[in-house]
Amino acid sequence: MGHQIHDDEPDTSEATLRALLQAECSQWSDLPAEYLQTSGTDNAMWRVRVDGGSDVVVRLPRRPRAAGLVAQETALLRALSATRIGTVVSTPRVLHVGEPHEVFPHRWSVLSWLEGTDAWAARNTLDNDLRGLASDLGEAVLAIRDVKDLPAPRRVPGERGGPIESLVARLHWWLDDPRWRAPELVDVDRVKQLAAEALVVDDSPSSCFVHGDLIPGNLLTRAGRLSAIIDWGSAGCGDPAQDLSPAWSVLDSASRRAFRAIVGPDDDAWIRARTIELEHAVGGVLYYVPRDHALGDVMARTLQRILEDE
Repeated sequence: MGHQIHDDEPDTSEATLRALLQAECSQWSDLPAEYLQTSGTDNAMWRVRVDGGSDVVVRLPRRPRAAGLVAQETALLRALSATRIGTVVSTPRVLHVGEPHEVFPHRWSVLSWLEGTDAWAARNTLDNDLRGLASDLGEAVLAIRDVKDLPAPRRVPGERGGPIESLVARLHWWLDDPRWRAPELVDVDRVKQLAAEALVVDDSPSSCFVHGDLIPGNLLTRAGRLSAIIDWGSAGCGDPAQDLSPAWSVLDSASRRAFRAIVGPDDDAWIRARTIELEHAVGGVLYYVPRDHALGDVMARTLQRILEDE
């Protein structure tokens, strides 16, 4: 099968890709295809190269939860084109939504290819000067926050962007459940200390539209600037602090201050944002580092920046 990340995920090999395309998109079925080695973990992605035309990306969900978001995400992407977000950054266009097949149990999608290098792959270049990217990220977060009436679910307790107390409880589950062996990979006492600070802040923010997963792999860059935001499957309505995650997942201390100045969160929102990304990072380290996947490295760096920042 190849490229497997999770236990019991379906076959996302080139043979599966070509069977799906032959069944529903035969114009692409025989073209050169390249598996994309990224820090993403919910979808296997294949770039299909179109001679004389625009390349496409085929996304094959690796898990039932990701598969369940295909219809929601593609509907959202179609609606995004009419919002202010499109004047700030590019987003993928939906070209096809595929049905389950005998070789693959889930719905899948074909999206337009967007040029650029994700912020994790480009990190060695970006880290030399993050000021422009910080400005772009701040403007993008403000644009996302202003979007109204899009098809996106409301955050519920336990989800990032939902009530912070439930998220802290989930963070403690990561730290305390012996299956994750947290003491071997993270500073448990320091993480718990930071998490406790979130329990005394104002936890009644107004809800707004959020992307929900602004980690480096979902941010495309060109010449050091933000060019596109991809992977909108986690979008929803929740605490706007959730979209402050690039402060630690992408930016260093100096550019973090510039980003905060543009977006303008108060201290309570900043602590909620830090806690949301703290849970995200800890969970990512504990789940993906033992699997030797790049997202474990992304989250390890994020966690280090959170702890050093404070």
